[in-house]
Formats: sequence, C-alpha cells, structure tokens
Amino acid sequence: MVAAGIVTCTALQLGITAGYGRYAVESSLSIPGRWAWFLQEAPSFFISAYFLFSCQTTTSRLILGLFVGHYFVRTFLFPLWLKSSKPTPFYIFMSAFCFCAWNGFMQGAYHARVIDYEANHLFKPVSLAGVALFFVGFAINQHSDHILRNLRQPGETVYKIPRGGLFDYVSGANYFGEIVEWCGFALAAGTLPAYAFALFTAANIGPRALQHHRWYLQKFDNYPKERAAIIPFLL
Repeated sequence: MVAAGIVTCTALQLGITAGYGRYAVESSLSIPGRWAWFLQEAPSFFISAYFLFSCQTTTSRLILGLFVGHYFVRTFLFPLWLKSSKPTPFYIFMSAFCFCAWNGFMQGAYHARVIDYEANHLFKPVSLAGVALFFVGFAINQHSDHILRNLRQPGETVYKIPRGGLFDYVSGANYFGEIVEWCGFALAAGTLPAYAFALFTAANIGPRALQHHRWYLQKFDNYPKERAAIIPFLL
C-alpha cells in the first residue's frame, strides 16, 4: 500500500487526473453514481465488520470500530445524502472496489488477528491524541461534504465556490478532514497497516486537492486568492 501510494501520488503530480467527479469523461460502460458509491465502499465495511466480531480484546475492537464506523457512513449514508451524482466509469469503480476490499481485509485481519495490544494502549497520550484527531477529522470531512452537497439548488448543474467552515481556508476542506481522520487512526492504532493507509490517503487525495485548487483558480475570477489548497496557511 505504501508503494501504491507513491505510484499514485507520482502519477497525479505528473498531471494524470482520476476520471471521476468534475474530471469524468464519457464512458460507454458506467455505473449510476449512488450505486457506484455503495458498491465500491461496501467491501471495506463488510470485510472489516466481519473481523470486528472476532477481535480478542476490547482495545482491538475499539480501534477497528473506528474504521468500521467510517465505512458504515460511507457505504450506507453517503450515497443516500447525494443530491445528484455523475455516472462513474466502470474502471474507476473497479479500482475503488478492489482497493476497498484490499484495505478492508488488511485493516480487519491485522487489528483483529495479528496485533496484541497492551492493556493500557488506549490510555497512552499518543493513542488519546490519535482518537481525538480521528473524530476532529471525521467532523471536518462530514461538515465539508454537507457544504458541497448544498451548493446547488435542485435542478442546477453549474459549479459554485464553496464557502463556510474550513473552505474559508482551503479548497480541499473535505480532503483535509479525511487526511486528518486517517492520521488520527494511525496514531491510535500504532500499526504499519494503519500508517500505510494514512500515507496512501494523503498521497491519493492530497494531489487531487491541488488539482481542485488550480481548477477553481482558472474557472472563477473572483476565487479567494488567500485560500490554500489542502493545508490551511501552508499549502
């Protein structure tokens, strides 16, 4: 997963754009947006939830429960909240599906069957900080997604400048929240699979936030020039 993150980041930095959302291209084979979201995210939820029931300790159960909780929202609630969504090209859908299956198994199997946590693991300062960061990042991500979903009135198709929340500081507020969330998960878990996923997340959606930022600047003459792309006041 670390290698995949490096390859993905390099490709995105070279200008290769993942063809979904505003960068979607016409494809003869595509899946309706809501169904694509549900089906591609489902493996992460169902596979990790299966392992959650086999956790041997409360610590493992709580840590893996963070991962399962995130993907419960992504699998069952996020598609329902979408007001409109473009069809997802099949190759994009399959890439996401395979990644979610891979990651769901890796996080679930490792945290349920491999790692043997100390009894006081979750009471360590770094673990407590990680849990706090996870929920802060989750809240930022959910609030930012809410702002994006409500930018347009029913029937509108034009793009608008997102405002409010962390969007007043960065173009990719939703991406920033997700990166913070998974960095928090990595700190709380303290395992290589968790750190690998955090790195992959940053390597994947960090460059996409930069692409969004450049797209906003080109499309809107009045786009706030003081906004950063992904990290407030820095990048």
